[in-house]
Amino acid sequence: MNAHDASRRRFLQNASAGFMAAAASGGFGTSARGAQKTGTLAVLGGSPVRTKPFSAWPPVTPEIEQSVLSALRSRSWGRTLQGAMQGAGQVVELEKRLAGLVGAKWCLATGSCTQALHTALHAVGVAAGDEVLVNPCTFIATVQSILMCNALPVFVDVDLDTFQMDAGMLESLITADTRAIEPVHIAGLPCDMDPIIAVARKHDLRVVEDAAQALLAEYKGKKCGTFGDLGCVSFQSSKQLACGEGGAIFGNDEELIEKCYVFHNMGLSGKPGGISVGTKYRMHELEAAVLLPQLATIADQTRVRNVNARYLAGRLAQIPGIAPQKLHEGTTQGAYYLCGFRYQKEHFNDVPKDQFLRALRAEGISGTTTMYFDQLNKQPFIEQTLNSRTFQKIYSKQRLDRYRQQNHCPRNDRLSAEGVWFGQQLLLGEQSDMDDIADAIAKIHDQKDQLARSSRS
Repeated sequence: MNAHDASRRRFLQNASAGFMAAAASGGFGTSARGAQKTGTLAVLGGSPVRTKPFSAWPPVTPEIEQSVLSALRSRSWGRTLQGAMQGAGQVVELEKRLAGLVGAKWCLATGSCTQALHTALHAVGVAAGDEVLVNPCTFIATVQSILMCNALPVFVDVDLDTFQMDAGMLESLITADTRAIEPVHIAGLPCDMDPIIAVARKHDLRVVEDAAQALLAEYKGKKCGTFGDLGCVSFQSSKQLACGEGGAIFGNDEELIEKCYVFHNMGLSGKPGGISVGTKYRMHELEAAVLLPQLATIADQTRVRNVNARYLAGRLAQIPGIAPQKLHEGTTQGAYYLCGFRYQKEHFNDVPKDQFLRALRAEGISGTTTMYFDQLNKQPFIEQTLNSRTFQKIYSKQRLDRYRQQNHCPRNDRLSAEGVWFGQQLLLGEQSDMDDIADAIAKIHDQKDQLARSSRS
């Protein structure tokens, strides 16, 4: 066993042991190790709760280095039509293994998840004049991919407990122009997929899952990205499986996957006369070479994230004014790209969220951010697109005015005001690391008078 494997096994054992100990004690509240640290806040000159860094990301291992070197020396750096037809190359191998990993019949690798989403929406027929129901709390690519199809993103307000699309609102937003639903498994936690799929079937709508953050997340034992007609994941540098940029499409319908392949391959199908309009969204061999070795560790890392996220949520729930993101009933595994909570400032003497975050980072809790991709329904690029020459030709003034009037998501506005995220790499540690996070927040709550006075000065 090499040093890397030994280290991996140790932290898996330690994280699992910490979780079992917490469960045996009857809860996840403050433990002896996790006793709240008091004293002057670090932001005001006191000693921080934590002084050591969290896990670095993305990973750099000897296995990844060797894989990339082999691909580099092969001089076959780009995916070719001939190679794909012959089933040869790193990208083809990655597609086969990813499909098996999530339980899909087919997988198509792309240059990014944005490309994957655009390709998938195109394949299911989303086009000019259509509407797609989508989350307002997501990364911009989710919405941009709809606009790239010259369709309108219709925003479905969120459930404040889970941060996910409120499936109960879907039917009220469906019109004769609705073509598809694009549920987003935000933070790598599953949407409530049963009612979403039921509504889609009832109204003959397509479903393209944005599972960019949710590789290996499960709802009722089934992997996210495999419920709808197509599902898309991301391999951008911050993701749980990372190669800089990159994405993939999962599907069980061969005809749909073929449409995706042709569109992402410049419209070339490999069949006589098989040329249509397409893009160039292919993943290259070097990206696949970075990803392939990571497949050996992602399942174990996912289990560690779940153990630590569950423990951390239990501790955070004991702190007044901290409301951890909840899981939908039926969630059997989270991917935990992010670990989120709502900061309710009325429990912290009305200290603004940005001041709370500054104090938290001063306590040594890095990798903490506000919800930087929220309120997409209010972003300027939406209005800029509606006013573009293309959209002015496609849509009447009356329809665009009506669209603007309905574009409100009040619960998501509240989530935007209160939401805080931890990056996934913070969960790749031991129970003591989770205690540091909870201790830091508990310290800020205990010393909220200090923080309030400083924020007013």
